[in-house]
Amino acid sequence: MDMISTLSDDLLLKILSSLPTKAIVSTMLLSKRWKFIWTMVPTLDFQNDFESSKDDYARFRQHVYLFMVLHKSPLLETLKLRLGWHSTNDDITTWIKIAVARRVRKLKIHCYSDDDDIFLPSCLYTYNNLEVLKLGNSIVLDVPEDVRLPSLKTLHLLCVEFRNEESARRLLSGCPLLEEFVLDKSENVSPPCFYLEVPSLQRLSILDTYREGNDSDVKVVIKTPSLRYLNVVDKCDSGLLFLSENMPDMVVANIQHRVEFNLLVHLELCSSVEKWCELLNWMLESSPKLKVLKLNKCKPHRFVYAKHIEYPWGKPSSVPECLLFHLNTFEWNFYNGCREEKKMVAYILRHAKRLKSAKISLWDLDCEDEPHIFTEWRSFHRASKLCQLLSEREPRSNWYES
Repeated sequence: MDMISTLSDDLLLKILSSLPTKAIVSTMLLSKRWKFIWTMVPTLDFQNDFESSKDDYARFRQHVYLFMVLHKSPLLETLKLRLGWHSTNDDITTWIKIAVARRVRKLKIHCYSDDDDIFLPSCLYTYNNLEVLKLGNSIVLDVPEDVRLPSLKTLHLLCVEFRNEESARRLLSGCPLLEEFVLDKSENVSPPCFYLEVPSLQRLSILDTYREGNDSDVKVVIKTPSLRYLNVVDKCDSGLLFLSENMPDMVVANIQHRVEFNLLVHLELCSSVEKWCELLNWMLESSPKLKVLKLNKCKPHRFVYAKHIEYPWGKPSSVPECLLFHLNTFEWNFYNGCREEKKMVAYILRHAKRLKSAKISLWDLDCEDEPHIFTEWRSFHRASKLCQLLSEREPRSNWYES
């Protein structure tokens, strides 16, 4: 007997749940024991090739309907739909209704349609058991007035459209326990103004890389007193981010956009975008309680490189309060060692009186000046006598995002 056949049904179902549904079905041919176990998996993952023809999609659709009929698990934990250009509103509506009837807890739908826009069925907006909802692309949210998602804790909206601003407001107000919200506005999706008033929200990510035009009316207003993590990427600095009240629990912010934080203690700043050093000055001046500062690479790019500062860096008008009283950890990954960067490092070390650790990682493994850069780094004056200086090369494997 093979080793895998000795595993319990619960463990086998957990393993099968990590596979695409098409691969799960094929396991029925392995042995008598496997003949029916595939019908009990708690996760269904249907994937349709984006380059498939209409005939291919018709066969895929039959496969999905057949599997849902044969699926015997009384509780469907997760339904994943990744659909190509031939997906239709009727199909997706039917599959969602079946999932709701099976008491699905996690729903993830990414689809592209060359037909009409994809609308979600009304039953989903008043479904009590949904805990995770992740939507992407050709989906339009037309949210009814009676929306109520009392169990929803995670909501991801990636390049989806809202029917109107009222739909956006209704959706968020109907999620009283929401803890994580991800909003990708990179395809210039509506609404231009987004109001986040979610008392329970702890993690928020906003991405906007739309580069055409510069609409001064675009803004995101945040009123989330329980927020602990904020990630904001605005490539063009075209939008405006407003914080309407303090967030006393905020501990981590990864920012590529100007914003003020009176209680921020941990900041990670992307050093691969335009005007990032100006943003650094802003954040130092606007974060009086800052304790940890990390200058990192930028996630959206597959090839990671550190951007040289192309214009003179101007130091803050006055020494930021965080440097004088709170900053204890400073890291700079993919450090170049150019003149303006040296000025920034020297300024931070010269004024950070509570600094305990400072570290740089060089990004260019072929840099002939590497020994000189490290020696110069250690020669900078330090306001803190307890500060430990660390330096290393950045491994070549880290030049690329996985």
